[in-house]
Amino acid sequence: MPPPLFSGDKIMKKALTIFIVFYTGILLFLATNFQIAAAAVGPMINYNVAPEVASNQLDKKVGYYDLRVTPGQIETIKFKINNNDTKDHTYKISVNRATTDVNGVIVYNKHNEKPDRDLKYNIENLVTYPKEVSVDAKATKEVSMIIKIPQQKFEGELLGGILIEENNQIENAKPVKGVSLKNKYDYVLGLQLQQNAESIKPDLKLTKAYQTSDNGQIFVAAEMDNDVPTLEKDVSVKAQVTPENSNKVILKSSKEKMSIAPDSTFEYPVNVNSVTGPNKNKRLKPGRYTMYLDVKANNSQNDWKLKRNFTISKQQNNKLNKKVPDRSKDIWIILGGIGILIVVAGSVIYAYRKNKR
Repeated sequence: MPPPLFSGDKIMKKALTIFIVFYTGILLFLATNFQIAAAAVGPMINYNVAPEVASNQLDKKVGYYDLRVTPGQIETIKFKINNNDTKDHTYKISVNRATTDVNGVIVYNKHNEKPDRDLKYNIENLVTYPKEVSVDAKATKEVSMIIKIPQQKFEGELLGGILIEENNQIENAKPVKGVSLKNKYDYVLGLQLQQNAESIKPDLKLTKAYQTSDNGQIFVAAEMDNDVPTLEKDVSVKAQVTPENSNKVILKSSKEKMSIAPDSTFEYPVNVNSVTGPNKNKRLKPGRYTMYLDVKANNSQNDWKLKRNFTISKQQNNKLNKKVPDRSKDIWIILGGIGILIVVAGSVIYAYRKNKR
């Protein structure tokens, strides 16, 4: 009788080899990603910034400029840059108007951003300052900025930030093999100007809704406009999307503890292709829809019920779906592959044990 093409031992070894290679690949993938995440921490922070308290500072305990000013006043503010490194460094400085990001967080890192149509005074245009400052190793330098307050009275608050960033952080960062992600660090000193303590009635509008994408995520953006010079605090949003002239809710989202900068827009995102949750892979088809918002702010003292219709064209939808492919079935393909491997391995082990008997 001729010998079998493969002996039981050889089959068993082959099955074990397949499993070892498979699981080793998974472990290497996870280890590599962990290494990248751990390594991409960016450069060392070798400097710090300290503001000098102004005489007209409203709250002298905070680490930013909160100034009471008068029409036509010329104000000088100062801060120190401490270079703690053993090398000389140059630092870029910019004054940026406060804006609101998609997470409902006030940010100060965008210069010359398109202003809100209702903005009367842009804080970026009121401040004169050096755009770049050099500081010797292990030394400190004082920086002065001149603020020219408008001649006319203004209501509410002008809100911005002084951003200080070390030059060439990416170029000077120590390279890490296999890592392309690099971070930069900066310091921001808040700058708030007020002429009086009178409150302004908040006013929030839903100017438009539209479908878009960012970072591999499709979402419907609800663009809100805070068209008054006052900061909206403790903002909560409940959003729903329905087909136009229908009560059927096909997308929903909610979030709390947000803020909206004075005279700024806030694009609140309602995710469409979420991995989990109520909006899991609920891609919208071309058609007409309605966005509903229930917005509360300032410890629920202010409440807005907002509504806006929007349209998704076939061309727009095809473009987005090509940009962000539907990966919802990938997990089933992976699980199916693992299942096949388990069945094959089980069959091999069963055949091996049967031959042993």
